[in-house]
Amino acid sequence: MLYICFRNNLKHDIMKNLIYILLITIAFTSCTKEEFEGPYDQIEEVVVEDTTAWNAGYTNGGTLPTGTGSADDDLIGTVWVLTKYVSAFATEYPNDTLTFVTKTKYTMNGGAERNYQLGTIPSSTNKELSFYYFFPFGGSHYSAQVGLYFVDDGELNNIQFTDIQNSSNTIKAWFEKIN
Repeated sequence: MLYICFRNNLKHDIMKNLIYILLITIAFTSCTKEEFEGPYDQIEEVVVEDTTAWNAGYTNGGTLPTGTGSADDDLIGTVWVLTKYVSAFATEYPNDTLTFVTKTKYTMNGGAERNYQLGTIPSSTNKELSFYYFFPFGGSHYSAQVGLYFVDDGELNNIQFTDIQNSSNTIKAWFEKIN
């Protein structure tokens, strides 16, 4: 019986000593602060005094263009023919001529300028080509992924365009660069 009592007291003393050591360690380690001088200590605050003309040097009033990436100059001045497209209802051979006038404008068969966008896709070697008010496909907005070198290759074959406003509408199209 004396042995059990001694053993329980020993366990109790060991536990009590461990708790004291733990509390002392926490008290001494949590109260110290190391001084650190890094690059953030040397940053000076910038004070902007005149905010009335901050966007004067930017087009579009300083707003970023919508879409997936920056516009590309590759298409400017090129002429393409829409040779074929397949919708859910039919296969058509329109032979419509697209002329890319600026970074954001194209014409169809010499008509009015319409908007388009060619942008990069993050983490991809493809680009995204979007046509707005594209009347061969019914006048809606369509977008497709195209290869990085499609302008150099001079053709787009069997590219699936998806209606931006209704993703269940898709059209496969074939384009050929003529200039």
